[in-house]
Amino acid sequence: MRIETERLILRTFEMTDKDDLCEYMLQRVNAEYECYPAFTAEKAAEETAFRCKSDEFIAIERKADGKVIGNVYMGKRSFNARELGFVLNETCQKQGYGSEAARAAAACFFAQGVHRIYAECCPGNTASWKTMEKIGMRREAHFIQNISFHTDSSGNPRYQDTYVYALLQPEAPIPVQSSRS
Repeated sequence: MRIETERLILRTFEMTDKDDLCEYMLQRVNAEYECYPAFTAEKAAEETAFRCKSDEFIAIERKADGKVIGNVYMGKRSFNARELGFVLNETCQKQGYGSEAARAAAACFFAQGVHRIYAECCPGNTASWKTMEKIGMRREAHFIQNISFHTDSSGNPRYQDTYVYALLQPEAPIPVQSSRS
C-alpha cells in the first residue's frame, strides 16, 4: 500500500522504521487514553517486524524528511467494516497530520469497497474526536465506563467512557484532501 498526500506518504511498514516507531510508541507507554505498557525499546524490532507483515497498520511518513511520525490502524471487522485508529509522535501533533492521514486512509479503503469505518475514543481525548469530526465521521454512541487502560493504587481498573464515531461508504468518492484540515 502507498498513498500520497501533500505532506505525507502512507505506506506499509519497513524494518528501517524501527527507530521512528520506537520513538512514538515509547511516548504511549503510560498514555492516558490508550497505553502500551508492555512496549519497550527492546521490543521495537519485534513490533516493527509484526507491522511489516500486517495490512492493518499503515506507516505515516512525512515527505519533508522521510521520518515515520506515526501510524494509521485500519483493523478488519465483521460486515465489511474497518476500525480506524491513529497514533502520532507527540512532536507532530496539532499540525493537521492526523486528519490528513485518516482522511486519505478512509478514502483508500472506501475505494476498495469497505462499507463502514468506525473509531472509538475517550471523551477527554478532544484531539482525537475532533480529528474524527474533521474527516466527516459522525458520533453514534457514548458508552459508559466500558474500557480501562489503567488501575488505581489498589490495582482496581479505572474505567473510562468512549465515544463511537463512524463514516459510511459515500455514494461519491471522498476526495483525498491534503491541506491542514
